[in-house]
Amino acid sequence: MQEEWQARSVEGLERDRVEAHEVSWALRDVQRAALELDQVLAHRLRMRAIEYAAMGHLMDSPGALGPVELSARLGISTGSGTELVDRLERAGHVQRQRHPADRRRLTLHVTDSGVGQILGELAPLFTALDTLADDLSPAEQDAVTRYLRAATQRMRDFAQA
Repeated sequence: MQEEWQARSVEGLERDRVEAHEVSWALRDVQRAALELDQVLAHRLRMRAIEYAAMGHLMDSPGALGPVELSARLGISTGSGTELVDRLERAGHVQRQRHPADRRRLTLHVTDSGVGQILGELAPLFTALDTLADDLSPAEQDAVTRYLRAATQRMRDFAQA
């Protein structure tokens, strides 16, 4: 109950400073819920928050990241990144492999079991969200999908600016 009150009070403070459509405020609330979800999933998977964040980066960029790039994305030193990758590798979540074009370079690959654990935890949420979407007409689903895809692109564009 207190978390709900805090989220509402934070939104209230934001609403006092920024004018936006109600749909934008709803999306902001989704962002907050996603951050909370990430914390809960990391705990359920017995990972540190940074380990879970690393898995997210690696799952979004399969085989494209090495330890140095991962460290940069996470905002940590390369030494801390190496320790992080060591922990993920010991846990069976990640494998290091030689880059096919540059044998001096390592790439990181999420294991099938690593992906399976994360998606296994997310499966009930996906089912619940699909049930929610089933309550919408095809036209409503199309409108929501268009909005969310466009909003995602605008967020990425904003992050790159």
